[in-house]
Amino acid sequence: MNTNDLQRLSGYLNEHGLRVTADENDMRLHVSNPLNSRLSEEIVLAGDRYVTSFAHEIGERGGEQECAKRIARMLAVGAAAVREGSA
Repeated sequence: MNTNDLQRLSGYLNEHGLRVTADENDMRLHVSNPLNSRLSEEIVLAGDRYVTSFAHEIGERGGEQECAKRIARMLAVGAAAVREGSA
């Protein structure tokens, strides 16, 4: 994973209304629901797959938009939060 992958996934997560903090040194994203900070997850790349801190596979590198949708569902953010025209 490079910083472009992180930035791309982070951008899609922001479109879902999620709060994202990137740790580019560790190539890791901390993602949380802004309405409930207990709903949060760490996302890293294992091989070519994005995974959570619990080793739950989210999707493949290159499929950042779909990964963001899955992460948003995990963190209880509905599709309605996506800005119109961004999908």
